[in-house]
Amino acid sequence: MTVLIRPRDRKSHLHKMITKGGPGDNYLGRLGAGKVNMSSWFKKVDILEDQIRSGELPFFCSAPFQMVYTTTRGEYAPCSWAAEGFNPNIKDVPIRRYFEDNDNLNNLRREMVTPGSKLELAKKWCKNCMHQEKHYGRSRRQASLKIQTNDHAIWPGIRNAVEHFKRRNKGIFQDRILEVQVKAFGNKCNLDCYMCVPYDSTTRLKSIHSEKLKGEKVFSDYAKAPIELVKGEKLKNVVDQIVDLAPYIYNLKFIGGEPLVMKDFYMLLDKICKTGHADKMFVKYQTNMSVLSMEKLRLLDYIPKFMQFEFTVSLDGIGKSVEYIRRRTDWQDVVNNIKEVKKFPNVTVNINGAISFLSVLRFYELIEWIDKNRPLFKQINWSNIRNPKKLCANVLPDKIKEDLIVKYEGFPDIQNLLKEGNDGYDYQDTFDYCLMNDKYYKGTKWETHLFDVFPELKPYHNKG
Repeated sequence: MTVLIRPRDRKSHLHKMITKGGPGDNYLGRLGAGKVNMSSWFKKVDILEDQIRSGELPFFCSAPFQMVYTTTRGEYAPCSWAAEGFNPNIKDVPIRRYFEDNDNLNNLRREMVTPGSKLELAKKWCKNCMHQEKHYGRSRRQASLKIQTNDHAIWPGIRNAVEHFKRRNKGIFQDRILEVQVKAFGNKCNLDCYMCVPYDSTTRLKSIHSEKLKGEKVFSDYAKAPIELVKGEKLKNVVDQIVDLAPYIYNLKFIGGEPLVMKDFYMLLDKICKTGHADKMFVKYQTNMSVLSMEKLRLLDYIPKFMQFEFTVSLDGIGKSVEYIRRRTDWQDVVNNIKEVKKFPNVTVNINGAISFLSVLRFYELIEWIDKNRPLFKQINWSNIRNPKKLCANVLPDKIKEDLIVKYEGFPDIQNLLKEGNDGYDYQDTFDYCLMNDKYYKGTKWETHLFDVFPELKPYHNKG
């Protein structure tokens, strides 16, 4: 029997460990939607910090000044939350040329450091964060700023990068502040997460194009289309470019697909170690934590060679709920792997959840489980998925949303999402899609049924 933390206690139990936003920052409540308490943000206040805090620069983000990100297709973008990518592709345009001289990136930078800017480009590329801040009071931009502005190892370098840009109107490689998030290593993944964009997972692409899911009405044709990947010599060239930037890399983040089943990521770690810069780098894995090795390659062999390893584990529930949401997951394997990496003193583990139609039904259980196992974790974070629309939490039946709101006391961004209308989307299509998935896995070791895991949904299913 699960012993639940009383709703009124949940906030006090968790706010100290939630450092990326949410209850710990009190973004909502007395401050109001979109009003962020920045009192703890800046250890040293200079011109840039004062402009951010005063609102003179209302939408400053560090990402354009210190991040290299590509989509799975290899398209450059300001960050992983950007609404769309830029035109150049990493297979055609080298990282240095893009980061220093790309017109789109430099124009976005200019908007962010210009008082009174109309933010026309930011409204296009950064609209996801803008939406989150307006409606839920927290965003990836704010989360990053909070962490970075209190990190003396990186924030002075970001300030220098901003000042350099103001003088020369181009990016710079100078300080060790670079964050590399290159998804162009491919989309190989061993799980079939029901809310994942199919083109981001090889396993998802196979299931979504099966006869069992023919006619589903949740994902767009674009999301289901196989994508052209960066391969062969061009991918090897990308590896070499990243290795060449080793003196400037502060954070090397691996994203998939599932990076722990992608051989090229192990090869990149190996080459970085040979540069002599590994002990000055953070390595971050965005992972489902289902495995810790691939063939004869063992991740555990690389961990001691780097300054710090950080695992951000994608979880949205515990036990049967996460095994349904992230099909092919073995909950106990995930727990065991978290405990295994935590044996290393330079390892931290975070949890990142995707608040969706199904996960919001059980995400509070994950919060409670983390609270009981707090020594294993540094922080928990989450984001409200916005696409596909029929998998968003606000599409749930109204009565279910009402019952859930009390379970998320102290988590106003989730509560606000649950208070939204369904935007005219029919949750019957969502039911049908999940039941199609159930049929696809019938007779396999991953067989399970929607209404067995989430029985509260069954009364709302229109069988006709």
